[in-house]
Amino acid sequence: MRNINEFRKIICGIDKKVPLLDGSYKQYVFFDNAASTPSLTEVNETIIKFLEWYSAVHRAAGFKSLVSTKAYDDAHEIISKFVGADLEKQTVIFTKNTTEAINKISSRLNLTKDDVVISSWMEHHSNDLPYRRFAKVEYIDINEDGSLNENDYIQKLEKNKGKVKLVAITGASNITGICNPIHKFAKIAHQYGVKFLVDAAQLAPHKKIDMYPSNHPEHIDFLVFSAHKMYSPLESEY
Repeated sequence: MRNINEFRKIICGIDKKVPLLDGSYKQYVFFDNAASTPSLTEVNETIIKFLEWYSAVHRAAGFKSLVSTKAYDDAHEIISKFVGADLEKQTVIFTKNTTEAINKISSRLNLTKDDVVISSWMEHHSNDLPYRRFAKVEYIDINEDGSLNENDYIQKLEKNKGKVKLVAITGASNITGICNPIHKFAKIAHQYGVKFLVDAAQLAPHKKIDMYPSNHPEHIDFLVFSAHKMYSPLESEY
């Protein structure tokens, strides 16, 4: 377990100085980690080493292609273990960003204007706007402390019983940092026969996530999170 000073040593560009308008250079301080974290040196070094072996994945028989295909397949397995997914029944999909991942889900649920998606007032736009194209979106109210109102959540499920096709909420707010009781809310959704999605972009970097087996009452049906918010370069979402 590294302390903060040891951890700083493996962050790329931590001592980088940037130019100011007066021509001087100052130590750069980055305050936007909620949007995208800097990379770790260990991650960058691994990527650079692998690039020498990179070749076509799943469509060639050359040695480098076999190495690349193995690495690609192993990555899916590693990610599934990281979140407690079961690759016999669940699938890990790589996309360019969280918005694209949620867009893909919203486009494949066969939603209609008569269907309802339940979201909340604390969502990032990526977990709100995609559903509006296809269905009616209802929003769970927020308590005074910023947490989700469980009673309002249940009332909306009751009011729209038989019409709700998805509940989609954030695991942790990128504004307040509040972590939602995702498994409790998942259990409630499943009691109404509704699939449950968690936007874990802000949750995954900070807390352990377990999707649970598909037969568990508190399982998560869809989980989306971002590698570039977890000290990996570029945008890669799962």
